[in-house]
Amino acid sequence: MAVISQAEALSKQRAEQGDPSFATTLAHGLDVLAAFRSRGGPLSNAELAEHTGLSRPTVSRLTYTLAQLGYLKRDTKGRFVLGLGVLANAYPLLAAIKVRQTARPLMRDFAAYAGGTVSIAMPFGLDFIYVETLRTTDAAPHVPDVGFSSAMSTTAVGRALLSLYTKDELEAYVTAMKAERPDETEYVARRTLPDIELCKERGFAVSLGEWRREIFGVAAPLYRTPGGDCLSVNCGIPSFRFSAEQVERECGPRILGLARSIRSLVEDATSPLRSR
Repeated sequence: MAVISQAEALSKQRAEQGDPSFATTLAHGLDVLAAFRSRGGPLSNAELAEHTGLSRPTVSRLTYTLAQLGYLKRDTKGRFVLGLGVLANAYPLLAAIKVRQTARPLMRDFAAYAGGTVSIAMPFGLDFIYVETLRTTDAAPHVPDVGFSSAMSTTAVGRALLSLYTKDELEAYVTAMKAERPDETEYVARRTLPDIELCKERGFAVSLGEWRREIFGVAAPLYRTPGGDCLSVNCGIPSFRFSAEQVERECGPRILGLARSIRSLVEDATSPLRSR
């Protein structure tokens, strides 16, 4: 059965609304590229058609065009993988997020303490996406990198991000969840929303094996940029390193301290006195 993706659903919604400014073909092309986020490995035209809900002829035209432009390339078996054009376009965005460089020494120290992976995340629709990540060991069962994305609802880092949302933004998030991921609606009401409020109260969020059983997550909100972007910092900790009680009692306050230190560095770097 075809899986209707976010871009495909949005295309249909825009068409129903009669939005003449929405470029459906462009949305479909980006949807093909987005398929590689969730599937990971090489994909054939048939697999891309199944994933996106687009027809095989449409997918064939899109993959041909994307390959010609360097955003896709073929592997030895003729399937498609992402090309370097995707990375080239991402570089200016990553370079503009200055906190990545500023926070690295502090993140490295926390990673050494926790024996996990420390990352900075930003919202990406209903998900989060890592814009920086650092670890001091590869012993952890999960070692994400820059560009990794997952659901905000089940993760500490996602709840920390959502704690920075305005009331209207949070209501829009819940509405979008009901429309796009109805199976998760009850979970959001029962677990995610109360944890967001708890994060606002104590300054950090935890997720004890909810996303992956072997990973304990702890996160703290960082700040909103003048443009409204939200950032949070988190650490994914192998569950054998700390008990659930230790994560709450020790790691939570420490990640809150990390967030405060990062904010202080960013404020110092952007203050008028320092820029003269």
